[in-house]
Amino acid sequence: MKTENKPLPIWSKALILLVLLVFGGFLFVSSRVITGVRSLVINSTNADYIKRCAQKVAPFPEPLPAGYEYTCGVDIDFLRLVMVAIDHKEDQQKILFLGHLQDEPDAIETKQLLDRAYDFGITTDAVTCKFTDVKTKGDLQVGTDKMLYMTGDLKDQAGNLYQGVVGCVRSVPKKKTVLVYSLSPQGKALNLDTCFNLLKSLPSL
Repeated sequence: MKTENKPLPIWSKALILLVLLVFGGFLFVSSRVITGVRSLVINSTNADYIKRCAQKVAPFPEPLPAGYEYTCGVDIDFLRLVMVAIDHKEDQQKILFLGHLQDEPDAIETKQLLDRAYDFGITTDAVTCKFTDVKTKGDLQVGTDKMLYMTGDLKDQAGNLYQGVVGCVRSVPKKKTVLVYSLSPQGKALNLDTCFNLLKSLPSL
């Protein structure tokens, strides 16, 4: 049976735009939007603001488990989009949560969204890279929710190598979808437990 190829949801495109605007600095839009983005950037490293963003994405424990620290948060309230970045000090691994808090009733299926997130790759404050192959696929129970995930090798435009994981959780009752990314330092192997141990500390997503 042929699978219907639905377009990428508006919120997914907006998340991509958010990452590019905030991390890429492509502020070639109207002064009003520039002012709004500038405000988001200024607030994005405020500790209290980041914690508020985090609680909108998921009920993160306070404080975070040992070794993890918040580094960035962005909340675009009128789009119901929230982003939280967390670093793990010991292995310098980055974990990124992108949440949409008002999912569309006709949104594409979780697996299809995961595939498209994989195709898009991973963007952090320091690098943008694309997956080059799939290493593993699976699912992880996160409290009351199940996250589908894929791991693989990535490469940036300069040819530097990374390893990463991308996961997706969709809660129909909560009308919420969360994308989870984790990226290894350049040239190093991904410690999947670093990402998964943080996720396992959550009662749900």
